Amino acid sequence: MSTKILQLDSYRKSLLNRVTSSNSVTEYIENCLAREDAAAKHSFHKIMVHSWTGTAVQLFDTLSQYFTSTIVPMKYVSMGDITSFYTCSLSLIMKMIKLDFMFPFQRNMFNIDILFNDKNSVECFENPVTIEDIVCGVVSGRMNEKFELDLSNFCCDPEFIEKKITFYKINLLSHFKILMLRVGRDTRMLNLSNNELSQVPTDILNFFIRGELIAVDLSHNNIPSLSEVLRVSSRIEKLWIEGNPLCDELDAVDYVKNIVKKFPRLTELDGININQQGLMLPYFKNYLVTPDRRTKMVTEKFLTLYFSNYDCRRKRMIHFYVDKNVTVTLVANFNDADIQMMPVYGTHSGNILDPNKQIKVYKSKQQIGDLFHSLPPSTHDPSSFTVDVPHHDKKSMVLVVDGVYKERTNRVFQFRRTFVFKITTVRQNSMYSITNEIFSVAFATEEQIQNSFKGPIRNMNELSLIDPEQEDKEAIIKAFIHITQLKKHEAEARLKLQVWDIRKAIHLFMEEMKNDKISGDKFLEEDDFSDISSLMDDEVD
Repeated sequence: MSTKILQLDSYRKSLLNRVTSSNSVTEYIENCLAREDAAAKHSFHKIMVHSWTGTAVQLFDTLSQYFTSTIVPMKYVSMGDITSFYTCSLSLIMKMIKLDFMFPFQRNMFNIDILFNDKNSVECFENPVTIEDIVCGVVSGRMNEKFELDLSNFCCDPEFIEKKITFYKINLLSHFKILMLRVGRDTRMLNLSNNELSQVPTDILNFFIRGELIAVDLSHNNIPSLSEVLRVSSRIEKLWIEGNPLCDELDAVDYVKNIVKKFPRLTELDGININQQGLMLPYFKNYLVTPDRRTKMVTEKFLTLYFSNYDCRRKRMIHFYVDKNVTVTLVANFNDADIQMMPVYGTHSGNILDPNKQIKVYKSKQQIGDLFHSLPPSTHDPSSFTVDVPHHDKKSMVLVVDGVYKERTNRVFQFRRTFVFKITTVRQNSMYSITNEIFSVAFATEEQIQNSFKGPIRNMNELSLIDPEQEDKEAIIKAFIHITQLKKHEAEARLKLQVWDIRKAIHLFMEEMKNDKISGDKFLEEDDFSDISSLMDDEVD
């Protein structure tokens, strides 16, 4: 190593250009490249470009493409007629020498000077580390114990900023092959949000798709259309794409359908479960105040996330109430007899009919989480929602939602939930935090009961029914009989067991058939086919 360092020292601060470059320097660099000289990785060379008028990213992209070399620059400075940065890439230096210290950009030729071996790693970073060491440290530090790799806003990592490394695009990671193969083998969830991506970075994802990857976060990038969202792996179960321009152009249902086509095993999209319970997309029958497009987008997104979690994953509700000054009030409209029948509402709420009862206020996310966890499980009817947005500006928003929900006891309630949001800006993104909520509840009227929960909420592939009417049950039973040739009572029992999901029922039927576990008396006999001839004339929608 000492001999190699001495060789480097002999070229310390050598100025290379078209006039001063010599065969001995070229020979030395070629030898270093042939030997993969470890000492050379600690040597940094100053690249000086004359009269550059473009941006830093344009410069790095142009040099990388023209010289076909990866650049991870550091200490970028543009002063007067000279734009400079440091690199440790000897292959880039070699190509610049061979191409006569010039490169083209927008019909102009630009000259380059190189101050060879101007600094070493200790002078640059106060420690004998390489660029590769630093990048490996940053990536490894972003992997948690659940094998979730967080590469969000990667180029602005504090370590890069402190060391003045310009990691100008996340795709540079694809050139650190050993590192990416190592982390790609174990990663289950990959977060690529907030990286200004204009398309799915397949050059990076290729390192992960042969491993354990089942979740990808591409939210808050610049992906313009669904055509840029390539199917990276058939195993992806969770995907986040919200916050991209493509979300502004599509209807919510079309958006989901198109994504599901590309990711057939998807169970969760943008944090919403779309597998077992169907996609909970609120259909708002009425806006009391017609909002602008931005207000409508924020409102629909919030209500979709909020009520799908409230009905299916109540434990996650605390994530909606993270503001340190948040308060929630539950107000009931029940008489004493009602309260005795439903004591949970008497315990946790104030009562409009009893003004002497003190109203409780819940003031932390833990208290609010305990409140919601104590309330009975519920199912909301999004088609009953009426939404009012009386106020929305850059600092706050007020949202009022009226609708209907039912408990497992089949009691049906009407509710009004008034949310007050505080809006803050983080990296040019508006962040909405609930600061106050008033939750009012009463029994639903007969008219509301008759007009709510009409028809099933279907899964996007229409193979799973939720709260099906008898007509829907008959249709899916017919289809199942046609496929399996089972008797009607057997087909109906199997579908009920799988909660009317025909795909699961068929899968279980095939498994039992392979293992010869279904007795012959379960199937239709020859005489039975006349009974179902009329069924075959109809198509299942």
